[in-house]
Amino acid sequence: SSGINAEYGGGQLKAGPIRRPDHLRATVRWDYAPDICKDYKETGFCGFGDSCKFMHDRSDYKSGWQLEREWQSKEYGAHENDNYEISDSDDDDIPFACYICREKYENPVVTKCKHYFCEACALKHYKKTKKCFVCEANTGGIFNPAKEVIAKMKAAEDS
Repeated sequence: SSGINAEYGGGQLKAGPIRRPDHLRATVRWDYAPDICKDYKETGFCGFGDSCKFMHDRSDYKSGWQLEREWQSKEYGAHENDNYEISDSDDDDIPFACYICREKYENPVVTKCKHYFCEACALKHYKKTKKCFVCEANTGGIFNPAKEVIAKMKAAEDS
């Protein structure tokens, strides 16, 4: 054949453009992140494993239309500083409720092992056993006022 597309069908040689098949559908996928492994992002598995040349990341990023919507509503980047701010408070170490009664603290106390309880709950539990309710360490009957919790409660009341 001489450089023209040719198709053999029905016993004859047909020349000219080839008709597209009706049973196949063409889909397009825009690759906005060409450095990320698509298999790993979609399924969490990559057949190439550690030898894959693309980055294995399943993070969810905002699409272009979401960024455009934020830009038009003037919300783009408004809360960006909040996302990267590191809190210097130790509030994560202080529970918000007593471990025993599961209620808001009433006269909070702290043990030697740094667990917080209501004063009445701690003393009631101490009558049963000398061990901490949480970690079962020996408390020695020492229940100090929990100054951190008291300060946190005052700050919550003031605001």
